Amino acid sequence: MKRAKIFAALIYAMLVMGTMTFVHFPELQADQAQAKIGPEQARTTALRAVPGTVQAAELETEHGRLVYSYEIVRPGHRGITEVNVSAMDGSIVNMHRAHAAKGRRTEQCQNISSRNSSEPTVRAGLC
Repeated sequence: MKRAKIFAALIYAMLVMGTMTFVHFPELQADQAQAKIGPEQARTTALRAVPGTVQAAELETEHGRLVYSYEIVRPGHRGITEVNVSAMDGSIVNMHRAHAAKGRRTEQCQNISSRNSSEPTVRAGLC
């Protein structure tokens, strides 16, 4: 009986600590209210960099940055290109290509940290 009470108290403490983490660290939550750029503007930026059809889109936190992640299928190309657009300034954070048959990322296409330019820089032939 005593072990059951200790176990219940331990579970309760873990739940309280988990709740406090999300209350006190709101940057862990990918929230639309935090984004300064709308999803349509981010989608336009992603499609300008990689023309094609968006298969999936989500707002997420990657490496401490709030980004819109778009999976784009390009006509005439195999695989999917994932484009991450910053939800804060609308710049392209990175792009990478995944082959659909393998189901994993195979190469890093681009890693952009330019906050000064409003137009994305795309390296020809990579994606």
